[in-house]
Amino acid sequence: MSKGLKLWVIWILALLAGVYGTAVVYQAITTTAKIDYVYGIPILLFGIWVTGNIWASARQAYRRQRAHQSYH
Repeated sequence: MSKGLKLWVIWILALLAGVYGTAVVYQAITTTAKIDYVYGIPILLFGIWVTGNIWASARQAYRRQRAHQSYH
């Protein structure tokens, strides 16, 4: 699997983790099952963290590529 494809798969999984974490936190807010906060918040934050890191890496690679192309 190429590096770009791996990043897409990881990013999609991180987005799904964020959506799932949001759903669990929403369930904790709307029901009396407050234990869902224990599971939902870390899952949500993990999805946000991974997505942020991938976005930052993509922006950095884009800037490097742009700078490299401007020299040629």
